[in-house]
Amino acid sequence: MTSDYRCPFDNLLIVDLEATCDKDNFDYPPEIIQISVRVLNTREKVIREDLSFDKLIRPVINPKLTDYCVELTGIDQESIDKADTFPEVYDQFSAWLKEHDFQEKRFAFVCDTRQDMWRLAQYQFLLNKQPLPTIFRQWVNLGYHYEEDRRKAPVQDTWGPSLIEKMSGFYNIPFDGHAHNAKDDCAFLAKITKYLLDNGKLVTINESLKCISGMRNVPFTVDPEWKGNFESACKVFQAILPLVSTPTKRYFVEDYYGKCLYCFDATCTGLEHKQYPAYVYEQLKEPSDLAITAGLMRE
Repeated sequence: MTSDYRCPFDNLLIVDLEATCDKDNFDYPPEIIQISVRVLNTREKVIREDLSFDKLIRPVINPKLTDYCVELTGIDQESIDKADTFPEVYDQFSAWLKEHDFQEKRFAFVCDTRQDMWRLAQYQFLLNKQPLPTIFRQWVNLGYHYEEDRRKAPVQDTWGPSLIEKMSGFYNIPFDGHAHNAKDDCAFLAKITKYLLDNGKLVTINESLKCISGMRNVPFTVDPEWKGNFESACKVFQAILPLVSTPTKRYFVEDYYGKCLYCFDATCTGLEHKQYPAYVYEQLKEPSDLAITAGLMRE
């Protein structure tokens, strides 16, 4: 183990988001219904058990959770009905960050994959017709670390279908609680993050957002059954969401924080799609509920 953590940030904020969903329908507009944040102080090398942010959020487009969503997340309808809406909870979260002096450029978010920031957070702010805040435009993707470590492992195993199950088996760190519940997922991901740091890993921002991507200039054929296939759906989302995720260099330059990694402009907030995928919409057998709900389709 190293004496100091290899991390340029004073704190890592491990975050997990859960959203409305329906079984076998990835075109279901995902509204964030739960946010959980755990704090890892990298200077003291501890997970702050005394400090966290956990909130349920009441959706407005589909206020009634599907049976599938209730079973998946363990969140009940009664609790959701009593929760505040996203704008209210985001204001509470911003106040929490300020109260505990979590300053931009001195902390970074940590997620298990790109989905929380690239898809869920970006989509939620599009629904609210708000620019994506700078703190959500870059993050630590733990999945990259897992894939790198797994490739080096002498024995290749799967340990389960989900990434969290895979990481739990690979790193031999038990998962406690209800999978796909943000609070339980977040507590586990904090342990994974600390394990990586304890073992000398460089943990810093390794994924960010940008408005223009060369791969989006290459047309693709939309899977006719994309709504029921996660990988096919992600190809569609990558085309229709204004900002696309991209891996960053090994050392993330501080001046890039909050900026689009294509135009290096903090005012590039994702409210305008600079690579509008008309050809994708033309291929859809039926309109995309996700795109229509967020106003992504042009007249």
